[in-house]
Amino acid sequence: DSLQLTTPTSSNPTSPLSVHIYDDVLNPNNARMIYKVTASNRHVQQTMDESVDVGQTDTSMKLEGESPWGTYVTIEEALEWIEWKKREGQPERNDNDNFEEYLVAWRHEMIRYYKWQKHERQSSDEKKKKEERIEPDDANDSYFHNQLDDMDNVRHALAVEAVANVFIETVPFQPGTTAVAKAQSGQSSNETLFHPAQILKQAHGVAVWALSSSPGHSVSYHMDYAELLRYEYNVTVPPLWAGTVQCSALWNNQKTAADNRHDEQLSQCVSPKQCMKGGEFCVNLRGLDHYGEHGYKGNLSGDSAGGWKRPDDATAGQCLKGGVYINDNDQWVTIPYSFNRGIVHRGDLPHLSAPIECIGTHEKSTVDEEGDYASRVIVGFNVFGHDVGARIAKAPEHSKPFRRKVRLYRSTINASTIVKKSVGGKSCQSGMDFSQLRKNKGLTKLLVLAKREKVKEELRRDQEQLTGRIWRRILSHHGQDMPLLRAAEFIEEFGRPNDSLDRAWPKSIDVHVHLHHMLLSKNSAQDMAQQQRGRIHNLFQDNDGLAGPPGTWYRIKVVENGDESLSGGLIPISTSL
Repeated sequence: DSLQLTTPTSSNPTSPLSVHIYDDVLNPNNARMIYKVTASNRHVQQTMDESVDVGQTDTSMKLEGESPWGTYVTIEEALEWIEWKKREGQPERNDNDNFEEYLVAWRHEMIRYYKWQKHERQSSDEKKKKEERIEPDDANDSYFHNQLDDMDNVRHALAVEAVANVFIETVPFQPGTTAVAKAQSGQSSNETLFHPAQILKQAHGVAVWALSSSPGHSVSYHMDYAELLRYEYNVTVPPLWAGTVQCSALWNNQKTAADNRHDEQLSQCVSPKQCMKGGEFCVNLRGLDHYGEHGYKGNLSGDSAGGWKRPDDATAGQCLKGGVYINDNDQWVTIPYSFNRGIVHRGDLPHLSAPIECIGTHEKSTVDEEGDYASRVIVGFNVFGHDVGARIAKAPEHSKPFRRKVRLYRSTINASTIVKKSVGGKSCQSGMDFSQLRKNKGLTKLLVLAKREKVKEELRRDQEQLTGRIWRRILSHHGQDMPLLRAAEFIEEFGRPNDSLDRAWPKSIDVHVHLHHMLLSKNSAQDMAQQQRGRIHNLFQDNDGLAGPPGTWYRIKVVENGDESLSGGLIPISTSL
């Protein structure tokens, strides 16, 4: 209910307490595609016009909505996309294409990109290049056509392009169409939110998610964080930076639409069906201080809006370009919804989405120009650092793996029994009943997996410690005028008796096996430099200078009988090393 521990390496105190608005941030057809693969009032299907000449026998592409959805884009993926665009030159698709033609061009472009990406990754690894057969172009085309029939792959491809466009090519170089900095912070609204070097060095990747909302829906006051880590470790890790792009062809009012599209006649062209009341994005520039007063969803203050009120004529503040309003008293920034508008800010700023009162002329729903039920769609971005990014990538928020994990974790909560108090007849939570635990398949599976992972993690830790102890022992002995160490000395010094009844690791046989596998290891210095050494390795860099000049690499060598000692079973304990 209150502010939890924040991982220091994910905080970003150098970024300004500001919010930056970018109008027309994406290719408008890309924004429309994101809408199509997210809007879920019903399955939205788009089939390409077969009369369009695309040079392929299969020209159809069906876009189906799902909300919510999530994926994870690494910075490396986004940079690959940018590199390919530079090599590709003039794109096949055009902003002015009609939507059907654009879909055809987008699909062809993505197939060429995937083929280039596959070739680049194979070429960068000589071992893979030898072992993996590069398929003919026709086979690749067929394979990637099938890949793009999967909506999860289409969503990920759109996410990669959006991350590259917004967070690498736009935000580091432009302050935005409108930018608002915290009052009295000494920060200029003309500064960019971050510099190119910052995101390339600090960021591991971006968790991307999308959400479709209809009238009556809202998102309460909150701060973004790595939700899976909160479930697993009960810590709150906010992103470095966060943002959204508004993907529905909707505006909060016609005047805002005209301002954003730089078209004085647009106020006469925007249909009433494209106007939405409510659904604004609101962010507070006081950051963690404000969140500490209100808490998640206002649990500390009792106000689920965190003190936000929709601006009116009596509100003290400024109305900026695009209808953006800053309240001078409480530092709330209210940003109207506008098609293809991007909003980016520091990751620890609390925010909310105002309730949607109506879309178009109806309080419940309206139908857009193509006959689909309109909804408010946003795609969100959370940029995470190297400390947590790889873990988040395994189950990014709103993805299918994430939803499976959350259901599993929640089953542990529901497994508690309810007992009646004898006084007052009130109920309370008690501990788990063992018979109920056995009936709960989800919880049983979770506990078995947790126990298995704990045992594996303990073994990994113990093996790493034993490897380190063996290396320190042999390096401290190296260069001294003493007989060579024998395998038996390591086994005796580090191993417990094999017949001991305790379960402590390692026993003598464990040390014997461990030493044998160390000698079999074929790690190279390059592998070690790339931190690929694993738990058992026969290559060590003596950074502390235990046996000679610091930084020297060492390998343990079998002296008696050479490598013959390593064949036909475990190394003899009499072997000198």
